[in-house]
Amino acid sequence: MFIDETGIHLAMTRLYGRAPRGERLYDSEAPGNGGQNISLIGGMSINGLIASLSLVGSVNTDVFLFYIQELLIPQL
Repeated sequence: MFIDETGIHLAMTRLYGRAPRGERLYDSEAPGNGGQNISLIGGMSINGLIASLSLVGSVNTDVFLFYIQELLIPQL
């Protein structure tokens, strides 16, 4: 059993991109501060993904315990 938590920021944009040689790259902006943070938690066994949770904001102790007790343990 493996459990992993990660997060993403919805306002993240590319800093690099591709353009034909000698041409300028358009629509590639630096990341801004707008947008929300999304946290993801997933549990995986040898049979694949068995429990996942996504939420706006960060994962704290209460959220992690909810994930374990209400989502992960019933799937085991």
